[in-house]
Amino acid sequence: MAGLLDLTDDVLAEILVRVPSPRDLARASAACSSFRRLAASPRFLRRFRSLHPPLPLGVLCHDGAAAPFHPALRPHPSAPAARALALASDFFLSFLPSPARGWLLRDHRDDRLLLDRALAGGCTAFTDIAVCDPLFRRYVMLPPIPDDLAASVENPYLQRGGDGGLQSRSSEIFLASCGTDSGGEEPSFAVIWMACCRGKLVAFFFSSESQQWRALSPPEHYALSMRRVMGVRLGQRNHAHGCFYWMITLTHRWLVLDTRRMEFFVADISPVLSGRAMMFSNQISTMDSMDGSTTVVVADVFRPDKRCVLYLYKFMYFSDPWQLQSKINLPEEWGYRFRGIVGAYEGSLFMKLDHPKQNLRDPVQQNITYFVFDIKTMQLGRFCEISSGSSEAYLYTGFPPSQTLPCV
Repeated sequence: MAGLLDLTDDVLAEILVRVPSPRDLARASAACSSFRRLAASPRFLRRFRSLHPPLPLGVLCHDGAAAPFHPALRPHPSAPAARALALASDFFLSFLPSPARGWLLRDHRDDRLLLDRALAGGCTAFTDIAVCDPLFRRYVMLPPIPDDLAASVENPYLQRGGDGGLQSRSSEIFLASCGTDSGGEEPSFAVIWMACCRGKLVAFFFSSESQQWRALSPPEHYALSMRRVMGVRLGQRNHAHGCFYWMITLTHRWLVLDTRRMEFFVADISPVLSGRAMMFSNQISTMDSMDGSTTVVVADVFRPDKRCVLYLYKFMYFSDPWQLQSKINLPEEWGYRFRGIVGAYEGSLFMKLDHPKQNLRDPVQQNITYFVFDIKTMQLGRFCEISSGSSEAYLYTGFPPSQTLPCV
């Protein structure tokens, strides 16, 4: 240890930045005050975070009032970091402008949460939009979409909700990373706003660098729907290698947004899904692969044998045919408990299961369990649990509080 302490900060930084994971850095920084001081410096943390993926720390679920965080449970290796984050952060978002019940969680990325709230008058498309940092209790309000852009949005179809209440939305909004992390500046971010109108899809892009909204050029509406006049409801959003994917259920096509170019296009996935009479958007997910390819996971649950089977396909470019990599039979009892895939992380899938039917009368057992499934090792483990009354859920990935910098 004495030999290490004699090294300069630059040499120590070169050693610490090469530790395998954020968990290992947390253990190393606890060894002595010199390591802790170096590992907590903003310059080092920005470099370390750019080289290491965030950890799966838990699940975010909104109930219309806030976005409670459900941390990963033991024996999952992220459990200590998840508990530390839960204790240090304000996931109830009490620092946002009141009333707290008006804010609806829309997305999470890079330690940030994206929320919006309905405006007076009951508009379900245009809302107040906030980006916040629950650990450092900071937020920024985005400027309204300019009138000249908003004028292109005509009678948008509802994308979530349906009763016209506070949780009904006619827009799809989400976060995207943009720009590079350089110098002492905070990482930039982008917000994408989309609405499906009669005969067209409208999309806008906001950059934290320019502080301006601008229009994007989505594909023609007829490429998405079976009929030009039919409304399109966007399915669950997936992400891999800088691209976002939505499955258009009725046509078995994908709407794709490449955020590196800020361009839309449509990909036909019907050959893979042919023969499946029904397919919901939460039965298909995407994963990054180390070689730059994209892995697509399709869950087949509507089978005569009542089993749940995962099909893993792989492609490098969108023009490539999908190659079947493997077929995985999940435990037999999952056939009626499986409720979809909520996220993916470095070769692992996070899947949602409701409570066993035989325990319907036991309130203790009426939970939704999230499992993590390692595709390579075929190991299955419990990730976390939430009450069965919770609705939409997001897999939360991030870093321990000691490795986190303000992002807003």
